[in-house]
Amino acid sequence: MIDKLKKYDAVYANNYSHGDENFPEVFKYTDRKSNLIFSAPHSTKSFVNKKDKLADLYTGAIVDYVGEQSNTSTLIRIKYINKKVKISDYVAEHGLQNHFFVDVHGFDKDIDYDVCLGIHRYEAEKYPYLAEIVNVLQNYGLRVAVNYPDYTGKGGFTRCYQEQFGKPNVIQMELKRYLRDFYKNPNVVEKITIPMMIEIANCYKK
Repeated sequence: MIDKLKKYDAVYANNYSHGDENFPEVFKYTDRKSNLIFSAPHSTKSFVNKKDKLADLYTGAIVDYVGEQSNTSTLIRIKYINKKVKISDYVAEHGLQNHFFVDVHGFDKDIDYDVCLGIHRYEAEKYPYLAEIVNVLQNYGLRVAVNYPDYTGKGGFTRCYQEQFGKPNVIQMELKRYLRDFYKNPNVVEKITIPMMIEIANCYKK
């Protein structure tokens, strides 16, 4: 598992996180005909708010691997360009708006949570699959926050999707670095991160 994750990561980490600069599009979509799409909008460096944004390290490789293992479709930023390209626009242009999304990000802030789930303006009690995901995370002993102030999804895909399509179909999932770093924490990623994300994928198959 870890060797394969490192192999996938080499693509996103290429040339200081510029990714696969020869790929024809900014995003790579792998269609496995699933109800859910795992997305990783910052798996490479990106251009946001008129400046470069660092990559959310290891998110691309993890989403690649989890998608493969759970037979779940994936949508991953595969390369950097010096222009703002939004994942919500890709979803609209390619007619993917009727799917559910778990939008995977990474955070390094020192807070008392391991995973932060952003749902922006919708009520948590009515948000599809949110309770099931929280339950999965807690079963792995992870500390979970919903709409933690810095990670509500208001600045990204979650908000854009809600505004464009009027549905609560995107959950922003922020993972603390120790859950993503399979170089420093291979046992954590192998025994917690990957299986818990596969369980999350299975929530959408019930």
